Parts: sequence; C-alpha cells; structure tokens
Amino acid sequence: MPGSEEQATPAQIRQVEPSGGAFSIYCNSIQLGITPWDIRFQVMELIGREGDTATIIKHGSFVMSPTHAKALLEALQSTIRQFEEKFGEIDLARIKAVAGPLTTTEQALAKK
Repeated sequence: MPGSEEQATPAQIRQVEPSGGAFSIYCNSIQLGITPWDIRFQVMELIGREGDTATIIKHGSFVMSPTHAKALLEALQSTIRQFEEKFGEIDLARIKAVAGPLTTTEQALAKK
C-alpha cells in the first residue's frame, strides 16, 4: 500500500553547521502564540526589572507545526524527568511565585 512503508532510522546522524556558524542564545522567557497551522515561540531574555517594568531582549522566534511541537513536548518531558532523577525535583511553584507563570501571547495581550 503506498505510503505505508516504514522509513529506516539512519545508523548515524551527521550534523552540519551553516556557513556562518551555528548560534547559541540564552532564554529565560518565552511567549507562545498559536494559529490553526502552527505554534510560535518568541524567545527572550529577561535582563532586569525596575519597579513593575521588565527589560527583555527579544532574541527572535521560531515556528513549528503542532505535530512537531507535541513531539518536542514529549522530548522535553523525558529530559526533565531524567534531570529530576539526577538532580532532584524542580520546584516550579517557587519559581512561579517569584517570576510569574508562563503566558501565551494571547494571555499577555488580554492583560493590557
């Protein structure tokens, strides 16, 4: 049946960097947005607060399909589980009490 063949998993993966080199950023703040076709991640770095004003560097964004985002979620859950087994539980309630909850773009705009 067409399309029913399983694709072989490659025995090795060769990573290739773009001609300008790979980039690396630090991210401690993300805003999420959705459309019917994709999920958008705005990647930012909170660098300071003065009163009730936060200063954030917006490094950029990336977009992926909902299917890929769900696969990413599974990979992150597995990685966090491994991290907590090795280093102890992440106390998210304590972090949220200090930094506030993760919000989507729609939630952030609704607060304005």
